[in-house]
Amino acid sequence: MSNAESSNLKLELSLLNNGLDFILKGIDELFDDDYVMREYSSAVDIGTSNYKYGVLNLFSGFLLLLKERLDRHMPELIFKGNLKDIKDKRRSGKVPNTVNLDEALEKLEIGPRVVFSDPEDLKLIRYMQDVRNKFEHYTISVDKYELWSNLSKFLELIDKFLVEELHISIEESPEALEIQEKIHKIDSVWKRTQTERRRQFDLEIHGMIEELNTSRDRVMQELRTESYYSNGADKLLISCPDCNEQTMIVYEEFKGICTNPESGSGHALTECLKCEELTPGYPWQQKFCDSCSNWIDEQ
Repeated sequence: MSNAESSNLKLELSLLNNGLDFILKGIDELFDDDYVMREYSSAVDIGTSNYKYGVLNLFSGFLLLLKERLDRHMPELIFKGNLKDIKDKRRSGKVPNTVNLDEALEKLEIGPRVVFSDPEDLKLIRYMQDVRNKFEHYTISVDKYELWSNLSKFLELIDKFLVEELHISIEESPEALEIQEKIHKIDSVWKRTQTERRRQFDLEIHGMIEELNTSRDRVMQELRTESYYSNGADKLLISCPDCNEQTMIVYEEFKGICTNPESGSGHALTECLKCEELTPGYPWQQKFCDSCSNWIDEQ
């Protein structure tokens, strides 16, 4: 058998190319040829299977990129255990188990001194890890639009890591170029989609404001009644960012609408990242409420 024939029988994939291939497969699961989410309609509507395998592939690819960065600093760092045990096992022909996400992040910080210093980046990585774990090991219930938003941000983080930490050039990796081109096009589509989604929310809010103005007495009476039985209006109303009064409804059909006639405003609502209470913001935005923001500033 010739050397050429022998090489054709081997399946070989480098650490870097393995990671890039996972990422490309994840993108292909989630996006069509026009870089729009598969089955996209007026709301975010993508098959559960596409979400599942998209998340699994993207996260696996990202973890392999972290290992590639460790390998470039010192090959033994990608394995579990102390350096002596790792070297002994490799000399004996054994392949030790590789590090998980937590171990990779810790070794990156100690070894090549790669740190995800932006808290939002770490929060995003942990979010994707949690979704991956639920898809792979448990049950899952997650807002599709929130997941889509975080997937878009995760792709941007991958793109940034490829450029800043792995210094991938076009000549070295056409796969990395393909990933970067796709991510940039996806980001462009995502921004257009966000604009349209905001417009839809604003139209719905405007309609709720008009409806509240025609049935204000009934709504206010219902709020007073509910406040009595729930032991306080603070559970039904939050501070309005426009009039700075405790007048914005976070209950039932008029959530996000200010009851102050002089304000007449409304906002989309999202959950606070810390306390999970509703706060002004679009559902796909990651925000802290005023109370939690003040608490964080005081720490």
